[in-house]
Order: sequence, then structure tokens, then C-alpha cells
Amino acid sequence: MADGMIDINAKPTEEISVREVFGIDTDMIVHGFPDRTDRVPEMDSTYKFDPDTTLAILAGFRNNRRVMIQGYHGTGKSTHIEQVACRLNWPCVRVNLDSHISRIDLIGKDAIKLIDGKQVTTFQEGILPWALRNPTAIVFDEYDAGRADVMFVIKRVLEHDGKLTLLDQN
Repeated sequence: MADGMIDINAKPTEEISVREVFGIDTDMIVHGFPDRTDRVPEMDSTYKFDPDTTLAILAGFRNNRRVMIQGYHGTGKSTHIEQVACRLNWPCVRVNLDSHISRIDLIGKDAIKLIDGKQVTTFQEGILPWALRNPTAIVFDEYDAGRADVMFVIKRVLEHDGKLTLLDQN
């Protein structure tokens, strides 16, 4: 689909046994997507799952809840989420907060486009509105390094019933 769009009507309909797929002794069932898309992370068949962390991530997917995983740099927190998403065929996007990401990158901006030979101002959405409209997991990597203006936007979305309101579009 154009502009990185995923079928927004797609629902995670496949029942996945946590015991069978992740080797964890539980009767938990989670839902995944029937088909892979280009945004589903690549599988590492040698990946070893930490059971407690995996169950927390799976509970987030199952209940549409935010999950925060903390630990030292380079210990595989983001990879863990991606490997869980991979096995659920769940699209996943990693946003690295220690780079030059700005509030505009997250929210979006007005852009001038040529339509029928005329300049028209349109809103070009950022990663957050896109991800909220598409069935996608977002991994905020290097969370502790995020700039204050960026973290303000992210924290609003991460709240229990977090919402992202674009003032010019409600």
C-alpha cells in the first residue's frame, strides 16, 4: 500500500499458543496476523526468549497496553520486542530516540505539494499518527536519551488512555 500504509482494517485474528510458539509453560493465547508484511521484523530462529519479559510483551499485545522494558544498553530489549512481534506477524517500527528525531518527525508537518499544477498545503503525518491509524507496534529505543519536547509528545500517547490530538485536525 502507498506511503507505508498497512490495511487498517486488518485485525490480528490468528490464535497463537504461547506454549507452542515461545516454549513458555502457560495456557495463554494471543492473537497475531495471518500474513507477514514488509514491516514485520525478520525472524532470528536462534533467539532465546526470557519468559517473564516475553509474557509482559505478549500481555501488552493481547490487551493493547503499553509495556516498558528497562535494562542496560545493548542487552537486547528492543530485539526481544521485535522477535515477539515477528512470531505474531505483527508490524513493528523502531524509533531511535537518541538520534536527531524531532517533534515534527513524530507528529507531522504542513507540506507544500503540487496537485494539478497548483501548490497546495497538506498535512504530512509523522510516525505517531501513522502508527495509531495502522496496526503497528512502536518500539521507542534509547528512551532515556529522548529530548524533552519529543518526550512530552510520547508521554501523552503512553498514558493509560493516551491520545494524540493534532490541533489543526482534532
